[in-house]
Amino acid sequence: MQIVAMDIFPIRLHLETPIPMSSGVITSTGNVLVRVTTDGGTEGWGEGVEAPALTGLAQEGIIADLEAMRPLLVGSDPRRINGVCDRIRGAHPSACTALGAIDIALHDVVGKTYGLPVHALIGGAVRKRIPALTLVGSGDTDADLRRIEEKRELGYSWFKIKVGMAPAETEWRTVERAIELVGGEGVICADANEAWEETEAMKFLAGLEGMPVRFLEQPVPRDDPQRLLRVAEFSSIPICADESAADLASVVGFAGTAIGGVSLKLIKHGGITGVMRGGAICSAGGLAVNLAGKVIESSISTAANLHCAAALDQIDYGCSPANQGVSRDVTTEPIVVDRGEFAVPMRPGLGVDIDEAIVRQLAG
Repeated sequence: MQIVAMDIFPIRLHLETPIPMSSGVITSTGNVLVRVTTDGGTEGWGEGVEAPALTGLAQEGIIADLEAMRPLLVGSDPRRINGVCDRIRGAHPSACTALGAIDIALHDVVGKTYGLPVHALIGGAVRKRIPALTLVGSGDTDADLRRIEEKRELGYSWFKIKVGMAPAETEWRTVERAIELVGGEGVICADANEAWEETEAMKFLAGLEGMPVRFLEQPVPRDDPQRLLRVAEFSSIPICADESAADLASVVGFAGTAIGGVSLKLIKHGGITGVMRGGAICSAGGLAVNLAGKVIESSISTAANLHCAAALDQIDYGCSPANQGVSRDVTTEPIVVDRGEFAVPMRPGLGVDIDEAIVRQLAG
């Protein structure tokens, strides 16, 4: 079996409701879909999401990386995923998002070839339903609490509150009241997206003292890992590294430290293969796993995320695929949340079917 073609489809996805963060308001994103085709006619799809602030890669750069990778991919046996991806990584070590898109597509092809869902290729499912870690947060306590109540009525019980957008006293009150709303069966965590300097982060964490917050994600900028470690050593709330866990070497560096866990992402760790390798590092190094999408993605990346979530031994910091708020998806039946949970796809490959007419309409 050989890959005979790789096609690239730039698209733009939009949110139904913009998402505010400490770094700005997100309304849309440029994504890149990849289709690989074998000599037997089997097609597999993957996706990369631009994230200039996280990976340094915008849509144009992802496209350029994919074009450069095409000669290394075409003619390869898609069943040799590790060998193909390691060869590409060696030639393009900084092209993590493009590599991830190809890796997802290869898993889709192989799963379809053998009639197996992707999670069966990466160790097998240890869970078939995944609680959806959903995002809220605007700096307005009353608005955020109303949103949490609305989502609770839909069955959500895991919430990540975006912080760093309002005075600490306001956000402490939001977190405290959110904890009261979700009760003992719910999970509350927070994400600062590098909002604070070290002293500000410690002040904010001191204000959370005694609250059952599962973790606080990336409170300080990524440029100094020792600063994040000092904050983690100070804090009684576990700290999750996201921007500071930019590659697998960084994940290794956090093993055995005061860091509580890391956020693994398809776009920064090289797709399904990279995420599963990251999960193994976390298991060996005593780190919890947060498995996250990048704000706006289609059901392609969502499916890849869910297959990883099904096969990883633990996802104690939650799973947040990012097609939940997209105004239009690219699949015939988008993946949805049912009573606060995702059902893991069970059909061969990723388990989603692409509507190429919609892909053309979303071309960007």
